[in-house]
This record gives sequence, C-alpha cells and structure tokens, in this order.
Amino acid sequence: MATRAISPWRLGVVLWCVGFIIMTLYWLNSEYTRQHALFRQRASAYAQTVSQRMEQNESVMLSLELLMRTQSQLGMQDVQRFTQQLMQRYPHIYSIQFFEEVSREQAPAFVQRMKQRGLFDFQLKEPATDQPQGWRPVRPRSLYHPIVMIEPQQDGQNSQLGMDINADGQHSETLRAAEQFGHMESTAPFALPDNGRGYLLVKAVQQHGTRGGEPRQAFVGILLRHDRLLADIPLANSHAHDISVVFYPRVDRAFDNMFFRAPMTPAPAWESTWLPRFHFEQPVSSTAQPFLIKLDYQLRGGDLNLQPLVYLGLTLGMAVGFAMVMLSQRRRSRQQGMEANESLQREREMAAMTLQHIHDGVIRIDSAGRIDYLNPMAATLLQTPPEQVIGQSVFAVFRLHFEMSQHMQDNPVNESLKFRRPVELPENTSLLRKDGQSLLIEGNISPLPSRQHLHAGALITFRYLGSAHNKIRDRLTTSQKRLREHEEKLAHVARLNTMGEMASGIAHELNQPLSAIVSYNQACLRMLDDDYPDLELIRSAMHSTANQAHRAGEIITRLRAFVSKQPARREAISLNQIVRNTLMLAEHALREHGIEILLNLKEDLPPVEGDSIQIEQVTLNLLTNAIDALRHKPQPRQIRLETGATAELACLKVVDNGPGIPDTMLSKLFTPFSTTKPHGMGLGLTICQSIIESHQGHISGRNQPEGGGSFRITLPLQNAQPSSAALCEKEPLSHDANAQL
Repeated sequence: MATRAISPWRLGVVLWCVGFIIMTLYWLNSEYTRQHALFRQRASAYAQTVSQRMEQNESVMLSLELLMRTQSQLGMQDVQRFTQQLMQRYPHIYSIQFFEEVSREQAPAFVQRMKQRGLFDFQLKEPATDQPQGWRPVRPRSLYHPIVMIEPQQDGQNSQLGMDINADGQHSETLRAAEQFGHMESTAPFALPDNGRGYLLVKAVQQHGTRGGEPRQAFVGILLRHDRLLADIPLANSHAHDISVVFYPRVDRAFDNMFFRAPMTPAPAWESTWLPRFHFEQPVSSTAQPFLIKLDYQLRGGDLNLQPLVYLGLTLGMAVGFAMVMLSQRRRSRQQGMEANESLQREREMAAMTLQHIHDGVIRIDSAGRIDYLNPMAATLLQTPPEQVIGQSVFAVFRLHFEMSQHMQDNPVNESLKFRRPVELPENTSLLRKDGQSLLIEGNISPLPSRQHLHAGALITFRYLGSAHNKIRDRLTTSQKRLREHEEKLAHVARLNTMGEMASGIAHELNQPLSAIVSYNQACLRMLDDDYPDLELIRSAMHSTANQAHRAGEIITRLRAFVSKQPARREAISLNQIVRNTLMLAEHALREHGIEILLNLKEDLPPVEGDSIQIEQVTLNLLTNAIDALRHKPQPRQIRLETGATAELACLKVVDNGPGIPDTMLSKLFTPFSTTKPHGMGLGLTICQSIIESHQGHISGRNQPEGGGSFRITLPLQNAQPSSAALCEKEPLSHDANAQL
C-alpha cells in the first residue's frame, strides 16, 4: 500500500507553530533582558541623584563648619545671610541649625548670654506633647544641646530656640561620635511633628573667639526631610516602583531605620503571576550618611513591546508560505528543467554549427591568455590547424601590427584581459601570419564572465577586410598628404597677402634706418674734411650707423622668414618671442592709427612645440583684425596681448576695446568665406584655426563684457598631451606681470 504524502499546507502549519513557539521564547528572553537593563538604568540614575544630593549636604556642612569657627567675628546677621544663600542654592535642605553643648553648671550663664544677644524670652526647654505650647522647661541632666539659631526663619521660630535636640537621648550616640571623632554623623531617621520623616546631619566644631578666651563645643546640624530630599527626582513609570531609603548605621542601634518608603500601585494578578519583578539595591557612597537605596519594579503588560513578535510571526508565516509554494511547484519546475536542458542542448548544437560556418574568425581564450577554442575560419586566417594552437598563448599565435599609428599601442588582447572591458581593434590593424604575410583585419575583444561573475577569459572576433580596403587606405593617405600640402600653400599665400597689405608700413620702417645711415655717413665725410677732425665723434657716428644697419637687417630677415615658402618645422618656441616678433612687423600700422599696446607677458613662460612662422602668422592675423576694428574708433584705442600657462597649456590672448564681434558672426567666425570686411576673402580665421588645430591646440573668439573682441589661443606645452577638455578650458592667465609698450 502506497504511503500517502503529507499535504504541503498541513506541513506548513506545523512548521509555523513550532517556529513561532521558538521565536516567542527568544522574544521573551530578549524582552526580559531589555526591560531589566532599562530598570537598572532608571534605578542607577535615581540612586546617583540621591547620592549627589547627599554629597551636596556634606559640602554645605564643611562650609558651615568654617563659618562656625569664625562666628564671633562675623556676627549673627552675617551668619544668617550666608545660611540663607545656602538654602537658596540647595532647596532640598529643610533647615540649618546651630546648637551648643552646655553642661548643667554652665546653663544659667548660657541663658544669660543668649538674653544679652536680644533673645529676652530664651530658656532651655524640651519637647512635650502634653503641653499646650508643645514644650516644657528642661529637666535636670548633665548635658544639654540647645538650638541657638535656625534657618530658614519660620513662624514660631522663637519657640524652637533653646530646644534641647537630645532631650530624650535618642541622638546621644550620634552627638558623642561626632564630638569624639570630629567627623560628620547622621542621626537615625525620626518622626517630625507634622508626620514627616527626617534625619539630622551633625558636625562638632570648636567655636573660638569667646570672651573667656576658651573655645566652646558647638554643633552644626542640617535637617533633611524626606519629601524635600527626594523631590523632583525623575523616575519613569514611578507608580509601578517600590522605593525605599533605609538607614544602616555602623553600630547596632534599636530604632526605626526606614527613612522613606513609597509602595508601588498594586498590579493585576496575572501580571504578578506571569511577569517578573526586578530588584535594585545600592548603598549611598557617602560614609557620613549611611543609607541604602532599594527599588523594586513589577513589570507591567504595557511595558512589553509586542511589535517585534508580531513582525516575526508575520515574517515566519510568509517564509513558510513561500516555502510551501516552492514545494508545491517543485515537480512542475523539475519537468520544466528537463525541457529547458533539452532546449539548451539544441541551442548549443546550433551555436556550434553557426561558429563552424561563419566567415568571421572566432578565438576563445582563458584568463591567462591561453587558446581553448578557435573556429575553422580563424584557423584558416592563421594558417594553423586548431589542434596545434589549443593551449598555446594567444600572443604567440594572434600577432598584430598597427600601421599609421600616432601613439604607442598596447596589445588590445592584453588590455581587455587586464581591464576586463571590451576593446575594439584599432584602424589599420594587420594580422601577421607564419609565412610573413600580413592581413588587414577589423574586430574586437570582449571579456567573458563566468557563472560566479569572475573573469573567465575573452572572446576575439575578427574578419579579413581584403585588398579593396588597402586601396581605399592608400588613396586616403595620398589625399591627406595633398591636403596638408594645400594648407601649407594657402597659408603661404595668406602670409604674402598680409605682407602686401602692410607693404607701405614696412617700407616706412626700412626707410628710417636707411635715412639715418645716409645722414651719419654724410656727417662723417664732412668731419673728415676738417683740418683737425674729431675722431671720437666720428667713431660714435659710425657706431650709430652700424646699429641702424643691424636694425634694417633684422627687419629684412624677419620679413624673409615670414614670406618664404618652406616646410613646417616643429621646434621649441616661446609665445612671448612670437608676440615681440609680430609687434615688430605691425609697429608702423600701430603707430599710424594711434593704437596703444598693453603687454601682459608671463615671465619664464614654458615653451611650446610648433612652427614659429605659422604661429606668428596666426598672431599677426589676429593683431591685424584688431587694428582694423579700431580704425574708426575714437581714442583711446588699445590692444592687450597676454600670455600665460597652466599645468599643460600655454595661452595667448589678443583683446581690443573696439566695437566687438557682430552677434551674427559669433557662430561662424571660423567658417570659410565669412567676413565683415568690404574687401576681405573670409579665409584668415579659417587658416588660423587650421594652423592651431594642426598644432593640437584650440582657438576661440568672443566679446568682452566691457566691450571689444577677444581671441584666445591655447597650445600644449612641449612634451605634454592635454585632453580636448583642457584645451578649451577658460582659466584666467596665471601671472601678474603688466607692462605697457
């Protein structure tokens, strides 16, 4: 007979019940621990506050002891004022009392002395409940301890003065211990006339400064009342606490040692039966006030936090329900898994068949770069049978060569394995075969993650581009070469055109040194015809002639270099020197139009790498545009040239105070044949942009907020490779040199 399987939902109910019981026991234990910790925290804070107040009592007693020793010098009013300040600062103190020890023989003289102080009704007395006034004259005994002053002053204070505090002898041991050891002592708790409980903290002092010159034995007492000492001490849920403060002396005494007792509110029977009762007991740290603080707390049902238990029950129910749903679907999932495995097997067979027949080469490598699979097309392109390369390093079989590369290329396979990211084969990548033949290919390398999301290797896919691509590449190379030659010719034509426009000014600049040379030579000839020629003056004139000839030679050399047609030559150049050379060429035009040049050149400017003639052409073009913009502007006319540098770039700015760039031209400054000049061709800025970009730099133009146009050139420093974002950055020039030409 087949065994009947248990229903998944019945099993779930059983599991939930067992789990809920275990969770309930765990919750009860954790809740008990939490509530006990909270109770001990509250009780410790309560006991600490009581201890602090009792320590304050002792501090007040030390102050009063010092006061008692100097009472005769201070006067009664000073003593009262001082005690009043103490009472205001420590409101938990009920009263402060001063009393003396008087023998039976000294009693008449003591009473007379107190009357001389102004207490005319003063007499020694003791409490008497059977008398209407509550007291009677003292009965004869060896020692009296009458009160001589009490603060705060209350109604009927005079009836308390002269009262013997030890009339019934209940404080004899305390007073004797205080007098014998000189320590602070506490009396046992006693009942107060108004049905309260209190105790007296006393200290024996020697009072000096008496008329006879001998010290008197006196006492300082602080009366602490339970409702004042324990007032305003916070205790959460205080009605559920049983609080008691018990006096425990150092010696056995027969008295009621209960100072304070506040019983808890009765709890329901089920709480007292099923919920725990916590107990806390801690002695006060003060040795002079030996009290024991006891707190009991009956845990209430409202204290329990049932929310975690509810959450745990719901979570367990959802978990068991989910498990039962999974269990009920297990058979269906098993069937679906078998079908999925069959489908996966078919897909694998189709994928293997596809790899066998595609015209792209596929190579799979592991994380160490060893080949573990290649398809027939890859074996054909590599001219290597698959069984000979399986297990070999891919770098020994799949050898690449990068043609026409401007930078050193890392192996793409190594890069993909190292950084675990897809990598495209660079353009013009060739595959080197065993026979020495190279095949132009394209493709990529993609990392292969494992099931554990680890790096399991990479997949190389590539295809042969054929001879047609080689022809296209050769034609493109030829076109690029012709384009560069055409740009150089166009730049040369632009320089010649610029020199043509500035010919009259340059001729004027050459005429000045030549005229000076003629004048100096004619003067020298006339002086040589004299009978006694001044040779020193002639020598000075010849030196001046040589200087003017040198100046004319520099102008001609600079013009020849500027207009000559020569191949571009990259070398280290200084933008500051470029600015000075350009100003020398445009000096006549600047002077003719009354334009003031403001130079702001950075000292020790790092060099850039480029062709000095081409950079001078760009600078001269920008300077000429600024001169044209200022032709019809009233004075002042100013052009500011600035250079500066950042960590990777050198910068050159040409700024004028003219009318600025028209808004319609801002978006097409560097578009060919776009110009605002009547006879301009619109190619100047286009050529400038081409030259700067060939130097891997950037040129831009904009209007100044205060008026005028501004053009900015950024070029990479020598041996620097800045990003495109850095070339377009708008940082201010990092220098403060300022000179005016």
